[in-house]
Amino acid sequence: MLSDRDILDAMKNGTIAIEPFERDALGPCSVDLTLDSFFRVYHGGSVVDIKAEGPLDDHTELVDTGDEPFVIQPRQFILGQTRERIRISEAYAALLEGRSTIARLGIIVHAAGLVNPGTGTKEKTKLTLEIFCENASPVKLYPGMKIIQMMFVRLSSPAETRYDTRPGSKYVGQEEPRMGRT
Repeated sequence: MLSDRDILDAMKNGTIAIEPFERDALGPCSVDLTLDSFFRVYHGGSVVDIKAEGPLDDHTELVDTGDEPFVIQPRQFILGQTRERIRISEAYAALLEGRSTIARLGIIVHAAGLVNPGTGTKEKTKLTLEIFCENASPVKLYPGMKIIQMMFVRLSSPAETRYDTRPGSKYVGQEEPRMGRT
């Protein structure tokens, strides 16, 4: 796993990019990423069938709160995204973890756990966040709040295939949180 020094060195030599990057987001071995203002909200009632024809996003609504908070309701599941755009060379992978400060509010943030080598090499990309409210009360999620932390690991050798050039990669260059198919 990369230390703060290693992360800064990788950013200086261009093998890792985070934009925008705030120095106070850097921890001993991670970088805090912040919440954007776009959320994909699911409509209740209809069955989501990942094998059906047509876009899965038909079961959702894209909401932009601007500078206003999004109020997530108890037992509600939404998609969010990071404000930051990232690029990771084929020499690294990244691991994502929800921040404990957020988890202590009953908000569980999952971000697929792994950012593959070569993500964002075609075009820097935002990361989609799966967000669930376990709290018995609604919770305000503010655009710009620190929501997840990203840790980097150096691979034993650079990956032969980059995520952005692998056939079948679904989320290359995404600009908004969206659903995917298996």
